[in-house]
Amino acid sequence: MKKIIIGLAILMSFAACSSNKTSYKIEGNLQNSNGETIKLMAMNENKLEVVDSLVLDEKGHFTFTGDLETPNFFMLISGQRNYITLIIHPGEKLNIEADITDMVSNYEVKGSDDSRLLQEYTARLMGSIKELTQLSQTYYDSINSPNIQEIMDDLNVKSEAIMDSMKSFTINFIEKNPGSLATLIALYQQVGPNQYILDPTTDINYYENVDSILFEKYPESEPVQSLHQNILDMKQRAKLTELRNNMLGTGKTPPDIALPNPDGDTLRLSDTKGKIVLLDFWAAWCSPCRRENPNLVANYKKYKDNGFEIFQVSLDKTKENWLKGIADDKLGKWLHVSDLKYWNSSVVPLYQIEGIPANFLLDREGKIIAQNLRGEALSIKLKELFSQEN
Repeated sequence: MKKIIIGLAILMSFAACSSNKTSYKIEGNLQNSNGETIKLMAMNENKLEVVDSLVLDEKGHFTFTGDLETPNFFMLISGQRNYITLIIHPGEKLNIEADITDMVSNYEVKGSDDSRLLQEYTARLMGSIKELTQLSQTYYDSINSPNIQEIMDDLNVKSEAIMDSMKSFTINFIEKNPGSLATLIALYQQVGPNQYILDPTTDINYYENVDSILFEKYPESEPVQSLHQNILDMKQRAKLTELRNNMLGTGKTPPDIALPNPDGDTLRLSDTKGKIVLLDFWAAWCSPCRRENPNLVANYKKYKDNGFEIFQVSLDKTKENWLKGIADDKLGKWLHVSDLKYWNSSVVPLYQIEGIPANFLLDREGKIIAQNLRGEALSIKLKELFSQEN
């Protein structure tokens, strides 16, 4: 899947349908300056390129000019983490007032509606991040407190409230500003590593709304096209997930498997009905699979006399490696099959396998009870099942 990650420091160019270049102008004042060099950078062909640079005068005044055919993202930079993100349309004249010691969260912009909206959103986002940072500091300051659990519960409630508020603000921002390129950025904002404000799974309707408006308005824009493709990919994954649940969800009878065992005899998964079966997909070359095998051995020894069976399907390439893996891990007591076709094995699309180890636990009627149980989780589930039968 082609992901779009658009942050405050990652900017993409936007293409529209104009053929004539129009000048733009950016000027302003940076307070608390001391002769620093600032750069104006633009995202061209997915790369940040320096458009111009200058040394601030004694009053912190600066002016940049240039030509544009289409809207574009720019960065006004003074230092690695000190910048202002701008969305500039052809013909716009921007005025910026900022504190050079903290340009990200302390600036004002006039003359550009999209840049002003981006500043508005950024200010709220920075405020939420600051609040969450303060909660984190409270936690670390209280780590040795005898009331740490109570403190943690209170901090969790407060952090959830901050996240809920920021999410509501983001949704309202998107709904109030249809057609603004700033809404594309709002879709992908985070308050921390992998802490996205909107979830593309549960909040898909907002992604679709932004996509439908921007794709019509800026059909030639590369990031808008990327968003559009991302939406198509998400819809396709949703269909595949629904299809998988229809075939491989809890209570479903999985597709039958008929493959040769090490002796060349064909074994069928359907022939194991009447037993509790772990259908396990593995390979001798798969290190996580090999680490899980001792757990399978232990559970098999414990429950085989109660009607527990393991039907293990290998994605190995060669019979030699397959048999060596079985011997080395002492797996010879249960059922083994493979067509030795690696990821081209017939079971991969049949069971929509994206990685191994993978498994399905089947009841005595051959229906799926659970999926991908490993380690202690498998042991607990098997104990539960066989305890219910006694």
